[in-house]
Amino acid sequence: MSERPAPAHRAAADQDPERHGERLRELDRDLIGLIQLRLREDRLLQGARRAAGLPRTDLARENAVLSGYREALGPAGAQLALLLIGMTRRPDQSAGGREERTPHDP
Repeated sequence: MSERPAPAHRAAADQDPERHGERLRELDRDLIGLIQLRLREDRLLQGARRAAGLPRTDLARENAVLSGYREALGPAGAQLALLLIGMTRRPDQSAGGREERTPHDP
């Protein structure tokens, strides 16, 4: 049988703002990494579609993404999905959010 903290101790631990703040910072770092990974993978998919002679984007797939986010997170989830989709539609942006420059760009 595992030891569980008494309700008063558990409540005190749950009220530690620094612990919660650090956990949120950790989650934000994780989310940023996952978003960057998603952007890279989406760009690879777009390149593969172009190489196969297909349109760069698949609107049915994008609609499925929107629906999935909306079902999981509500209306704000759909907005988040639109932001993610929009981030991959800007060819001048890298996954890190900085403009990509070719060697001949000033």
